[in-house]
Formats: sequence, structure tokens, C-alpha cells
Amino acid sequence: MSVKDKTKALAIHCIDFRFQKQIEKDLEKRGLLGQFDRIAWPGASRDFENVSKASELSIKLHNPVFAIIYEHEDCGAYREDNSPKTHRKNAQRLKTFLEGIKPGVKITTLMVTFEGIKKL
Repeated sequence: MSVKDKTKALAIHCIDFRFQKQIEKDLEKRGLLGQFDRIAWPGASRDFENVSKASELSIKLHNPVFAIIYEHEDCGAYREDNSPKTHRKNAQRLKTFLEGIKPGVKITTLMVTFEGIKKL
């Protein structure tokens, strides 16, 4: 792959329309618009099997420098177990997996709320 096939980041988030503007603003603030791979999947890191496969492919094809995992409150994919603790556990599992694929990759886990974005 050529240098033009490399990306700065991998962004992983839920499909929920209610949080897309906040995520876009955060990516813009980080200077990443047009320079990242995006994986949008119901529940973000909740579906480890599918999201890990897509993430691994992004890393192998486009070699991002870092990844951002966006979880969000009031996620329907989580159903009754929608606690920050559960989101944190799933995001950490995905983070550990990504670090195993690409040691040294910088990974940030965030929680998007109706009031803003904070570290998870």
C-alpha cells in the first residue's frame, strides 16, 4: 500500500443518530475529518465479534496511528445492561484486542452523553 492508503485514525461508534453531530464535531476538533476509517455498528464495542473483525481489517489495510472508541449513554443495543461499567468493560476488551493487533497504537475510549463527550 502506498502512503496515500494510510489513515490517521480509526473511529468506532454506534449507529444512533442522536449522537452523530457530537461525534462529527469531536472528530473535526481533532483534525480528522476526511482522514479516518469509520466503523458504525449498533452498540459500538458491544458486538465484539463483528466490530473486532472490521477494526482488524482497517488496521491491516490503512495502518491508523490511533483509534477512538465512542460509546454512548441510553444505547438501545445494550438493552437493560446500559451502565457505564458495561460500556467501559466492552470498550476495554476492544481496546486490548486492537493493541494486540498493532502494538503501540494509541486508543482513546469515550462516552458520548446528551451533555457532551467525556473519557470513559
